[in-house]
Amino acid sequence: MVKENQHDTPNFKLQKDVQRFAGVVWWSLVRHKYLLPTFSLVEMILSVAIVYGLGLMLPKVGVKEAVYLSSGAIAIGIIAVGCVLAAQIISTAKQDGIVNYLKTLPVGRGDIIVADTIIWSIAALPGIVMGGISSLLRFKIHLYISPVSILVIFASLIAMILIGFSLAYWLPTNVLALVTQIIMIGGLLFSPITYPASRIPIVLNMVYQFLPFVPTSSLIRATLFRSGEFSWVDFIVVISWASIGYVLSLVALSRKE
Repeated sequence: MVKENQHDTPNFKLQKDVQRFAGVVWWSLVRHKYLLPTFSLVEMILSVAIVYGLGLMLPKVGVKEAVYLSSGAIAIGIIAVGCVLAAQIISTAKQDGIVNYLKTLPVGRGDIIVADTIIWSIAALPGIVMGGISSLLRFKIHLYISPVSILVIFASLIAMILIGFSLAYWLPTNVLALVTQIIMIGGLLFSPITYPASRIPIVLNMVYQFLPFVPTSSLIRATLFRSGEFSWVDFIVVISWASIGYVLSLVALSRKE
């Protein structure tokens, strides 16, 4: 009877895969250890600025306006981390040759994407929490923290991060800088994120419904603030964009130069 080699057992292979993935996560953490605290602080300041700063521009802030500003602060913070900050850091890593180095490592390309997504999600949490605290202090509104609202926040966060990754992997650095600025300006000024959709033309609102940004804010508003109904269409839009971002990032990391 031939004794089975323990290195060929499923448990051993699973253990090695877990150790390898943990190593990728640790490498991502070490690579961003000085940047992540700074970006977390930036997002926290941005959340406070939206809640307090934009509130000063309104002559009167009622319950409806307070909910839009509060949910918008969280949504724009998520967009800023994923589509702007993470994208710019990945683009810089691509310029410095770090991305090419990652391609040479004996790890799955999907593991690299997931590891970076985990690290950036952790970096975004302080800003999300600060946005909620600012809303409580400024407007005295109630937050409905539930499994559904937590799921929505993490789904939105992952979607924005994956979109940012895909933009960074595929676009040249100078083009990426322009695109990220357009995303932030559009999110702050021209998207119905911090104000009702009734204030913009119907055609423009229809376009926004196919992009991930407005559905993200609507889902946060519906679940975390109980303002409006939960929309499965919005959730599917966000998940679809997350899938597109992941696939594009995976293809970019898998292609040979």
